[in-house]
Amino acid sequence: MKIGVSSYAFRWAISTRALDVFGLLKKSTSLGAEVVQILENLALDEMSDATLSEIARHAQQLGLALEVGIAGSHPEQLRRNIVVAQRLDARILRVVLSHGDWCPTVADLAPMLRDLLPTLRAANVTLAIENHFDLLPSELATLLCAIDDPHVGICLDSLNSISQLIGPHEVVAALAPYTVSVHAKDGVVTRVNMGFYVAGCALGKGRVDLREMIAAIRAAKRAPNLLVEAWMDRLDDSDATLAQEETWVRDGIAYLRTLL
Repeated sequence: MKIGVSSYAFRWAISTRALDVFGLLKKSTSLGAEVVQILENLALDEMSDATLSEIARHAQQLGLALEVGIAGSHPEQLRRNIVVAQRLDARILRVVLSHGDWCPTVADLAPMLRDLLPTLRAANVTLAIENHFDLLPSELATLLCAIDDPHVGICLDSLNSISQLIGPHEVVAALAPYTVSVHAKDGVVTRVNMGFYVAGCALGKGRVDLREMIAAIRAAKRAPNLLVEAWMDRLDDSDATLAQEETWVRDGIAYLRTLL
């Protein structure tokens, strides 16, 4: 297991253009990351071959491993980004299955992903399907069991499935056996009138038992990279927002190290 960040750990810095992809790599290294997962908020598949080569060279100089990711699972999009992953020497292509009008079902996905297996094997790239806001963890487990190939696995996000009223413990129980990448998030729950508000927080400060999550993944004989992420609201002041975001990343990397 290596410890690092996904590009969504710097959601606000990237969205305000305070960080580009090269700044992300440099900043992540300075905060102690060993691996960086570059996702759709930096749109690698819109970059030139020359830029991709420069990203790969920069990461190698910094001693960083790379993972990449996209939102959307149309076959042509997947094939295009497998090539991107190859160019960056990335072994993981994380994917959010649904995007825009593209909302495939398990029945759609199983044959589509089986058709993709020769391409994944030839490229030595593993598809990491994130438990996002569409399919249930049990549906994803059914899909992975049906495909039954080491080149298709799960990017386990500790909080995403709360949108389906499924907590981290249940998510880990369902998906740990298939996990090839991890988005480590933490959160707190607050009573608001007659309901509840789930908010992100710095790792180790909330209700997610990340130690238990890592133990379950290890018990399943998996050793994925652990990537800091967060649901962090924008603060009133932009400088304060970026400062808190960086603090959460630095402290999150340090916290994950204590768990390993």
